[in-house]
Amino acid sequence: MKVVLTETQYRKLLEEHYKDNVTNTLSKIGAFTLKVIKDASTQLKFDFRFLLTYGAGIGAILQSVFDYLQGTFTNLDSNQIAGLTVMAIAVVFYENKDLKNIIDEMKGSELSTAISYTEKIKNKFSQLLKVLGLSIHRTSNIVSYSFLVPVLSILIDVVTKHGIESSQFEMLLEALSTSSLIAIPGVAIRDVLLKAANMIENKKIS
Repeated sequence: MKVVLTETQYRKLLEEHYKDNVTNTLSKIGAFTLKVIKDASTQLKFDFRFLLTYGAGIGAILQSVFDYLQGTFTNLDSNQIAGLTVMAIAVVFYENKDLKNIIDEMKGSELSTAISYTEKIKNKFSQLLKVLGLSIHRTSNIVSYSFLVPVLSILIDVVTKHGIESSQFEMLLEALSTSSLIAIPGVAIRDVLLKAANMIENKKIS
């Protein structure tokens, strides 16, 4: 038996579908971020809540640095890796005098390597934002917009299959713009995704 949907019902289904996909993706990253920061806080006896300011964005960077250190320094346990990861990100993206004593205690090849790798990630994100035509007033903007990494596969799929003029793409924008897991304004999210989508579509056409 065929079921006929109204346009309103169809758009509602699309919105819920994309919102679920985005929410699930960012929630997993958020859970990982919370665990790593909690482990680091326990180990270093320091309040790292400022790292949560940028919501899901920080998770994309945190996961990359954590995985890199886990594969590079197999002699370290997960708590030590969490501490190194959080410290490296704090050093690269934030200016905080209170970190000086902790950094002095953690000086060594592991921390230096973690900082170096985080710096490389920051530069890659910076280049991505420049390509998208976004001005960077603070390096922390890179953290804000790094949410693009986990949702990029969803974005590419929608753009290549349906195009940026489609209702599917509009629903994806709506899902991201209303996501409580991304701590930047919805208008800014739409702006960066529209630019990313245009780049994807242009490459597809050419």
